Amino acid sequence: MKRLSVIVLFVMLLTGCGDSLYEESMKQAKLAMANGEFAKAKASFELALDEKPDDPEASGIYEQLVVYENVQKAIENGQWDEALTKVEGLKKKKNIEKSLKQSFDELVRMAENGKENERVVAEKVETIKGLVSEKNYESAQKLIDEMKQNEQLKVAYHLFSSEVDQLSSEIQSGIQQQAEAKKEVAVREAEAVKQKAENGSRKVEYYSKLEQTEMGMADLEYIYEQGTTVEVREAESKRYKRWDDALNEIYGALKQQLPSNEMEQLRKAQRKWITYRDESAESAAASYEGGSWASVQYVSTQAELTKQRCYELVDRYMK
Repeated sequence: MKRLSVIVLFVMLLTGCGDSLYEESMKQAKLAMANGEFAKAKASFELALDEKPDDPEASGIYEQLVVYENVQKAIENGQWDEALTKVEGLKKKKNIEKSLKQSFDELVRMAENGKENERVVAEKVETIKGLVSEKNYESAQKLIDEMKQNEQLKVAYHLFSSEVDQLSSEIQSGIQQQAEAKKEVAVREAEAVKQKAENGSRKVEYYSKLEQTEMGMADLEYIYEQGTTVEVREAESKRYKRWDDALNEIYGALKQQLPSNEMEQLRKAQRKWITYRDESAESAAASYEGGSWASVQYVSTQAELTKQRCYELVDRYMK
């Protein structure tokens, strides 16, 4: 008899502890729901269901939390229809918990917006394909850049990223081919002018060389429109070097052409011009002092003044 009493007391204690764990878990779960801490609430409902697997209140809310979590994942992965279907299925089965209703409504809005954004991106991708087929590469690249910078289209854009990357590769290849084609045309035209100028004056010859140099800048045009500050600065440095090389060639030709007294005067004038060029570049860059554009403006001014000097020397001294 004594032994039986001990067993009954032991069972009662166990039963009492179980009820306590269930009640505490439910309490924590409801508190987390009220605070919008749904992941924490789900974990607490799991503990409660471990104690009472068939509890209708705990299992009902837990099921909704599982759906909520799955809908979130579907939206993150761009699975808009799946997310909307899960929410609709839940609504048909039971009323959504009051503390979850607003959050579910927000997920529905997100899924609907995502679906619309996917449609927008799909249309843009088709437009880009058309531009690429028309070899309008710069407009196509501009549209891609706009999509990448649009935060609202971020998730939808990711769904098309592989396709867009392939288009970007085609665009860059096309731009390069167009630049090379322009160079070839410029070279042919320059050769034709050179051939014509062989029987003419040195002035005509060097004008054609300067024109060739100017047309050869075509490969830098896209960088000026779409490049970063660093890329634009590098492009301007290239432009400056090309005009500086042209200036040195002209100066070398004048050394052979001009009488010694005229060459000496030109030498002095050239030293003054170099000072003027660098001071002008510093003055132009000063308006951007402290900014990343200052160095761009400095080199850009040098390039432009060097170009002007090339034409000036040819016009004034070439025979």
